[in-house]
Order: sequence, then structure tokens, then C-alpha cells
Amino acid sequence: MQIQLDLSRHCIETAAKLKVEALIRCYFKTQSPETDRRIQVLTRFLEKADFHNLRHAMAKETDLNDTTAHLLFPEDMNRMEIRFRGKAFYPLLPHGNPM
Repeated sequence: MQIQLDLSRHCIETAAKLKVEALIRCYFKTQSPETDRRIQVLTRFLEKADFHNLRHAMAKETDLNDTTAHLLFPEDMNRMEIRFRGKAFYPLLPHGNPM
């Protein structure tokens, strides 16, 4: 599963929260299992990712033309990755444990 986040106006954590809110509104209209799954994986991402380190690592990328992050959620959530400006980032739990 892939979820796109627009980082042109917000950090990745805020963009993920806004995406969850939009998905919840959509879910109430459609009752889609796919939307429900996206809400679940984004909620887990928000609960488990080390956003301090993630923001720091992603801020080093200076290509201002690309402001879209792609969150890739395989079946094994421990292998989740973020593609941003041509690089892969692996959000870790605060104590260095993978999601």
C-alpha cells in the first residue's frame, strides 16, 4: 500500500494527521475497507514513528521542487519506508526498534 503526503505546507507528522482526518471523512461516506486499512496503517505510523529524527533526516534534502512523500506500507509493517526526494527513509520507534 502506498499513501502520498503533501509536505509543501506541513511536516510529515502534521501531513499524516491531516490525511487521517480526510480519510475518516471519506470512510463515513463510503465505508470502504481500503479506506479503513489506510486509516489503520497511518494511525500506527503516527503512534510508532520517531518524528524528531525523521524530520531532521528529511530536512537535509534540499530539492524544493519535490514536496510529496510516499509512505510505503508492505504487509510486514516492520519494513515500512518513506520515499522523499529520491531517497528512502525508515521511521524508527523512539528506542531504535523498527515499527
